[in-house]
Amino acid sequence: MPKENCKYWDKCYQRNEAHLEKYNHPPKQTETEKLAPKRRATTEEDDKRSPNTSSKMEMENVGKYESETAELHKEAMNNIAGKNYMETLEKRIRLSVQHEYENLCGSNEFIRHKFLVEMPEDFYEFWKFINTLKKDTTKDAALRHIETLFQLQLVGPFEFLAGKFHNAKMGEPGDYLRHWRFYYDPPEFQTVFVRQGTGIHYGYWRDVPQDKERLMLARNDATRNCEFEFVAGNLFDAFLHYMQHDYVATPFTTGQVAATKKAVKQYISDNSLELSQLESLKTERNKHVVTKTLHRAGIVVPYERKTQQGYRPLLVSDAELKKILALLEPKDLNDGTDNAKQMVLEKLQPLANAAHIAMDECDFGTALELGLDLFSSGHKELHMLASSLLMPAYSLLSRPQFIAIAKAHMERRSKDLNLSMFEVLK
Repeated sequence: MPKENCKYWDKCYQRNEAHLEKYNHPPKQTETEKLAPKRRATTEEDDKRSPNTSSKMEMENVGKYESETAELHKEAMNNIAGKNYMETLEKRIRLSVQHEYENLCGSNEFIRHKFLVEMPEDFYEFWKFINTLKKDTTKDAALRHIETLFQLQLVGPFEFLAGKFHNAKMGEPGDYLRHWRFYYDPPEFQTVFVRQGTGIHYGYWRDVPQDKERLMLARNDATRNCEFEFVAGNLFDAFLHYMQHDYVATPFTTGQVAATKKAVKQYISDNSLELSQLESLKTERNKHVVTKTLHRAGIVVPYERKTQQGYRPLLVSDAELKKILALLEPKDLNDGTDNAKQMVLEKLQPLANAAHIAMDECDFGTALELGLDLFSSGHKELHMLASSLLMPAYSLLSRPQFIAIAKAHMERRSKDLNLSMFEVLK
């Protein structure tokens, strides 16, 4: 007669022989059988048959990582101080950064990443136009053609589009922010045109770093003063302004100039470009300018007219501020003493204190105005005071990109005319 199954089956704890004889129980597992089966090594044939290639790649990456880690560990053990380990690690970090840089050069994201701004549509249209001026002359050759013909250097983001950054030596973040940033350029200004060998330069003006629509072009001569003039509402008109006012034609180039001006108008017509005009942009911006500044462009900050919140005037007029700053001119400084500098700082400190109080009461524009005026004075002795006003003002106005630009600029502010980072990194 067949035995019945134990009702407790594999949960039965009975060891009594009579019970075991009377009821069926599951067979006992040996210790070897309880262990998890070992994973079989994958062969090349298995890999070929496997449809999951991503898993294969992941396993290869893990193996590579483990191999590299073992190599680093071995090198570290060769030197108890870990010197070899750190040297190898730093080398691999550099290689990783280089790889990231090369990937970044593959898209226009490079401009936003390195210059902290985005370019408007007219910039890219003008780039296309430049590449049509001479047959089979594009990118870097197109830049050289314009420079040779009109003594005009297209710099900054134009150099990226021309491929000049792709194989260049990598710089520090500040090097890119100082690239073609002239002595009096505030953070709101970005150079794109430079008259060769001079301080005359043109660039986009942004009141907010994220702006990339309907931007005006401004002009400054860094060898003369800190004043900026709005000259165009788009890059095509800025180019024509340069040809008309800053380029000196010769009898040999007059025909080429006329042909280029005609080509500009023809390109705009053929491509049905709707370009912003200077007067309409100035009129619209002037509605939001809360005050003039020493650089003449004024500042734009959020301002509530009913409550008059956002800006309050400085304690002194522009004329009075200029008189104070004039005391720092070389002719007014006594040789071997800091009396004049100290006197100026003593006069400026109450203005700065009032600007900080204004910031506490949400009038951020006051500190921005004074900070930019001190920067525009050109006196490096005032950089610390200017920074104490500009950094919190830009922060409270949610313009952190301008903080980075201002810091980088004041760190190595130069009156040189060749401000290319490629020269710095040679």
